[in-house]
Amino acid sequence: EKVIFGDIFLDDLREYRENNLAKIGLKAEFPLWKKNTSLLMKEFLALDFKTITCCINDQYLQKENVGEELDMAFIDALPSNVDPCGENGEFHTFCYDGPIFKNPVRFMKGEKVFRPLEIRKSDIHEDSVSKNGFWFCEILPVS
Repeated sequence: EKVIFGDIFLDDLREYRENNLAKIGLKAEFPLWKKNTSLLMKEFLALDFKTITCCINDQYLQKENVGEELDMAFIDALPSNVDPCGENGEFHTFCYDGPIFKNPVRFMKGEKVFRPLEIRKSDIHEDSVSKNGFWFCEILPVS
């Protein structure tokens, strides 16, 4: 009857999810909605969840940050314009262990891959292309 999402801030994403679920008779729940992300991240880490960054936006973070373990040192080192939960698309994570896991997910870090994102900007005088993108760390299964 319900689908639970971990979204915190993005109103347009919430509306998108709610509208799509309504089409099939389901409701969306957002238990973290508008919560303080600094406190959420501290609680997440204090509960002993384990996670790594699997994608970073290179406008905010560096190649070295992808595939990095999230801990308080990582959070404390984030630039001031980066949300501690990556809520504005600064980074995405892969959670592989924690108190709700029966067993940790076994994995290996694979290759780091850059995927450019081209944004075309037009003005009266010229067209320009701004290149930014995302670094991904492959997450490979271990048997």
